[in-house]
Amino acid sequence: MAAIVMSNPYPNYDPRIRDQFIRNYRDRGMMKWGGFYLSDHTRVIEKKAKSRRANEKRRLQKQMDFQKIAANLFNAFANEKEVSVQLAEENKDHYAAQTIVGFVQGYGDDGVVIAGQAVAYDDIWNCSIIN
Repeated sequence: MAAIVMSNPYPNYDPRIRDQFIRNYRDRGMMKWGGFYLSDHTRVIEKKAKSRRANEKRRLQKQMDFQKIAANLFNAFANEKEVSVQLAEENKDHYAAQTIVGFVQGYGDDGVVIAGQAVAYDDIWNCSIIN
């Protein structure tokens, strides 16, 4: 029987070149998978990241005593300046309620009206004047 000699399917193959490629190859990691994300998927990821950043900023500030809160509210009302009021509330994830920002529009026996929202004095955790 005669031996069948197969020709080399890769006549220019050089194992040294392959070894050099393997040693010098730098994987781009996750960059190469970026093209596989759909625009809807990236929008959801960005929305979750934005929400997470906003929640991290909403930690309770240092609690102020009532005298300082009342002085800040009065000064803001008298000088027509905006205030930033943080309420003494936390959600289930221990993030503070959103801060109310606006002008002091009026006072009452139980609370104050800021940016059209009635806020009880007992619910105010922190109050600062915005320049």
